[in-house]
Amino acid sequence: MALSLGSALATKVYLGATEVSLAYLGATQVYTSSAFSAEATNYFSRLDAAGDTTYVDYKQPLANYIDSLVSLGGAYWDTMLSSTSFVGVGIQGVTVPLRDGMTVPTNNNFVAGDLDQLTGLKGDASTKYLDTGWSPSSSQDDFSYSVYATAAPTTGYVCGSARSGTGSSNMFFDGRTRNQAQTQVSTNIAVGVNNITGTSRDTSAGFDWMIGGYNGTTSIASQVASARNFFVFSRTADGADTPDGITDARLATYHAGPALNLATLEALQDTLITEIAAI
Repeated sequence: MALSLGSALATKVYLGATEVSLAYLGATQVYTSSAFSAEATNYFSRLDAAGDTTYVDYKQPLANYIDSLVSLGGAYWDTMLSSTSFVGVGIQGVTVPLRDGMTVPTNNNFVAGDLDQLTGLKGDASTKYLDTGWSPSSSQDDFSYSVYATAAPTTGYVCGSARSGTGSSNMFFDGRTRNQAQTQVSTNIAVGVNNITGTSRDTSAGFDWMIGGYNGTTSIASQVASARNFFVFSRTADGADTPDGITDARLATYHAGPALNLATLEALQDTLITEIAAI
């Protein structure tokens, strides 16, 4: 119901036909509301706590993206294990998880100059990568990851792995021309620009993949991944949680978690990037 200013029963306040989020009676605030969902508001609060102010100009597309994930639920939101946005935020925001409760990534050497709010975070093929703080070792037959590249890599690996070995969920892709995991998907598909590169496994028999605008399924038995952290902009080196094959790609976002439909996620990220670019 909408009542006059100052009424304890008011749930909405209007200026003409426009709902307002703050209203005052003299110097006293008498009404406040959030224009965003609880999940988006929580994300914004954690961005604030991280010291990010850049995101304020991009609240609406970020909220739209989060709300779309929430509406799908499951692996897209409730059980997604690691995901941040590299678009629409400042450098402080690239390690703030979309959902509270995900592991918090560690920024290794990225600085503000590496970030473009419209297109994302640029690697250097040398020292810059993110450690998600999460290991896929317990996700043998229910796993997915993706990155969304907005600038093509010339060297390195687009996304990291925990060195899962032959028969794995194929958790990294060569940043130059091909899938470089032991389970070859293709020898001639370049990593795409403005689309997802990733994989999703929901059975021990094989996994789905997307790369360069192409998609397919590879039949190969799964194996348990080693207990090493999942990296972005790099894979993990043999024997330790250290980077190997760092990429110079520019990425807009990434995710890791249970199996999901990569095309569905890609469509949501297309919309996020388009809406941010329009601001």
